[in-house]
Amino acid sequence: MPAPLIVREKHLKALTNTSRKFRDDAMKAGTFPKPIPLGPKARGWLVSELNQWIEQRTAARDAA
Repeated sequence: MPAPLIVREKHLKALTNTSRKFRDDAMKAGTFPKPIPLGPKARGWLVSELNQWIEQRTAARDAA
């Protein structure tokens, strides 16, 4: 099984095309994946969870 892919903050915008404020607000609301700690000051997001979030947004768009 391959290791999970993790992206850091600087690549997160390129993947999701969202602002930091949007992501922070969405994480607080429970509608955006939360980061995982990578070290004392480092955090990252699982690409698989980001892909799932994108798929959910696409499905909601298509259902409307």
